[in-house]
Amino acid sequence: MAVALPPVQYNIESDEDLENRLAGKGLKVVEVFSEWCGPCKSVVPTFRRIRLDRDDENALLFLTVCAEKCSFLESAKDHRGKSEPLFILYRNGQVKARIEGANTPALNQQVLALTPANADVDDLEENPIYLAKMERERIARGETAQAPRGGKKGGKK
Repeated sequence: MAVALPPVQYNIESDEDLENRLAGKGLKVVEVFSEWCGPCKSVVPTFRRIRLDRDDENALLFLTVCAEKCSFLESAKDHRGKSEPLFILYRNGQVKARIEGANTPALNQQVLALTPANADVDDLEENPIYLAKMERERIARGETAQAPRGGKKGGKK
């Protein structure tokens, strides 16, 4: 019986899907590419090797985003028409590294250094993408403004 492996990477088709993925815990490696770009495809073996070493999708996820189809990331808009990939590494919704070009040694090093042993070490309350998404959803439901989060947990005693 064959064991089903998760995909090496996920092709993101919408800004909403990208935001949902980045609003989660763990390291997200976002490859911004142009569809006609040959060097953009050269990193798939690196992704595959790392993916086999780290099989926890909650801790590490590879995403591909076509620069011409993405408006969620400002970096994607700026990268349109370029013939090399751009890798943006997000951890808990915050940019931790940017790698331009198919620099697999640098990509490998950063991914291994930034991948948490367990995604539960990240706190969604510190993820700015998650917080912005929750705020938009709250406003869409017609709820009133909420006091900013922060400070001590547990309230007054």
